[in-house]
Amino acid sequence: MEEELVEKVFMAIEAGDIETADRYLSEIRMSGDPETEYAVAGIGMEYSLLSPQQCAEWIELAAEGGLEEAQYDIGRRYLDGFGVTRSDEKAVFWLSKSAEQGNCEAEAIVAMMYRRGQGVPKDEDRAFGMLLEVAGCASAEAKYELGRMYERGEGTYPDYKEAFRWYYEAAKRKLPEAQTTVGAMYHDGKGTVKDLRKAEQWFRSAASKGDARAQYRLAMMHVRKQTAEPNITMAVELLRRSAAQGYPGAREALDRVQKMKASGEI
Repeated sequence: MEEELVEKVFMAIEAGDIETADRYLSEIRMSGDPETEYAVAGIGMEYSLLSPQQCAEWIELAAEGGLEEAQYDIGRRYLDGFGVTRSDEKAVFWLSKSAEQGNCEAEAIVAMMYRRGQGVPKDEDRAFGMLLEVAGCASAEAKYELGRMYERGEGTYPDYKEAFRWYYEAAKRKLPEAQTTVGAMYHDGKGTVKDLRKAEQWFRSAASKGDARAQYRLAMMHVRKQTAEPNITMAVELLRRSAAQGYPGAREALDRVQKMKASGEI
């Protein structure tokens, strides 16, 4: 019955019969069925029949009815300001509701917001505990955040081995900043055994995705003859790309390397 009603809504909208569409929408609203309310938003968004603001209204209505998917959806929308006025506080509220129903990613986002004091009072201990609980099933970004907390001793004692472990998990999922950090830890022997070949591989992977820090670090490995096949031309190109993104020290390093290359020093 609800599916037929949703279909009638959009048939009326497509026919330009807004009065009939509004009548059907009122019936859906009065039914109080969150899945149907969420379906209205989904179909309206997929076929551009409703504006982002109208979709958000229906999603929030479904969230108020207890539908977990809608709670996560509206929480992300408040976080990003998509179809709603951006609000960290409302984002935390709805994402927390979603997390209470077992959404791992929602809890990870809330944890990261506690770490930053975003929409909630800053609480590193709480953030660490929440991230540790869900990092295994959460996004690469959550794994990376947990690595940073271990490295910096936020909410826990500094532990470079654990930091490396979580950075590596995020890097395997192709997160560029995590790949760069893993490369740096291999390069410096921090939290793991020093391995320049692995450092080069991870820097190259992140650099190919446009990560400015990786481009800089890989360039300097070429300059210092730490790569398998040192290449000053490649170093210059990598420094150009890094400098174009405003990475600190890249412009100065580029000028220095170009002068050394021109003088035959390298």
